[in-house]
Amino acid sequence: MILNFDDIAKRMSEIKRNLNTPERTVPPAPEHNKSIDDEVRDELKSPRNQEQTEDAQFITKCYKYLKKLGYIDSQYQFSEQFLNKNKYYYGMILCEQRHPSIDSVHNLIRNISDLNDGISKRLYLDRLYEEGQSILTKRILKYL
Repeated sequence: MILNFDDIAKRMSEIKRNLNTPERTVPPAPEHNKSIDDEVRDELKSPRNQEQTEDAQFITKCYKYLKKLGYIDSQYQFSEQFLNKNKYYYGMILCEQRHPSIDSVHNLIRNISDLNDGISKRLYLDRLYEEGQSILTKRILKYL
């Protein structure tokens, strides 16, 4: 028996038309054009973050960057590993709209400076470190 592939293809297209099944199309992959800077900036525009003081907003920014870069998974981990406080400290700052202690800001920038991964991540961390140094200096000068 000799098979005629052209006849088989015609028959298959007739069957598809008769079944009235739409052809499956693959949706395009979602575009992820935003940089980490843009994502964090958008998150910081929320009303809750706008009411924060400069130093609390800095700590929130650090939390967002560190989470996006994959260093932390939760607020608890951030409080313990980067602020060197108990696991509820960062949540308390957010809920009660308090100023973070000078010690916690200092611990944060020291721990950020200790991270040393890849050049692309390092650029973000260096910026955070410089901003943290500036905030820390301003706070200390208030007491002089």
